[in-house]
Amino acid sequence: MPSEQGTARGEDARASRSAIGRVTAAIDVDPAARRLVIVSDLHGYREPLEALDQRLTRFSEPSLVFVNGDIFEGGIDGLFALDWTMRRAADRTTRGNHDSAIFEYLKAEPPSGEGAPDDTELGAYRAMTPEQLDFVKRLPDILDLRWRGYSLRLMHGHFNLRTPARTNWRLPPTELSELFADREVDLTVIGHTHYPFVSQGAAGAVANPGSVAVPLFRHRDHSGREIDRRADDPNLSVDDSRPSFLTVTEADGRLQPRIERFDYDRQGLLRRHAARDGLKIPLDIRRAWIVEGRAP
Repeated sequence: MPSEQGTARGEDARASRSAIGRVTAAIDVDPAARRLVIVSDLHGYREPLEALDQRLTRFSEPSLVFVNGDIFEGGIDGLFALDWTMRRAADRTTRGNHDSAIFEYLKAEPPSGEGAPDDTELGAYRAMTPEQLDFVKRLPDILDLRWRGYSLRLMHGHFNLRTPARTNWRLPPTELSELFADREVDLTVIGHTHYPFVSQGAAGAVANPGSVAVPLFRHRDHSGREIDRRADDPNLSVDDSRPSFLTVTEADGRLQPRIERFDYDRQGLLRRHAARDGLKIPLDIRRAWIVEGRAP
């Protein structure tokens, strides 16, 4: 778990455990950083992170990267995603629901038998070095930031602070904003739903970077009807299935959260996974996620 005192690149870090066992870390972010880059839901894919590295070189202002949960489960490159996170966002990462599975493996000996599929949490866990495991162990559930006089809260979003219920990833931005908006902070950033949005309401501002690897725009409701969340969103086109991340800057005395779209070699990713035997996720499901932004 996070230590009581720690420093990282000029940032002062403190951590505490809430009454329900959630770990909160608080850091003072270097005000010299002019842009915060927040990514979420990496899910063990290499190609989007390599493309994102190239995209980040376009920012001329000093920037800091934050990872808002779900490093693992989905792709075959869980350790690459973990190393990328450790390099890009040391002490600036929260844990998501799939990352929390690693904590469960730490509590008990993993099941016996041959290695787990490479596209699972257990597969990543079994291949981790002690240093990597220690990094995962220290991940907080909530990261409270103080930056240039503003307060931001990062949490993956699979739970909220109002109800004990798990967050349904299919919820629309309006309902998510009701769950997560908090007037006590200037901006709350969540992930988990794989759908990008920025909401500025009377109850508080909420943003979601979407997924840097696997955006999910389309899904089926309980009746089997397909829902495309982009259809009612004036900020997104139904013809655009690219992944995204969030940038936060300051202008005119206000935070300016912005969804940034980019792309990567999605077909190359699928070819590389198709060549690997024994994976958990069938190729047709992976293709629907990666290419169409659709949950089958």
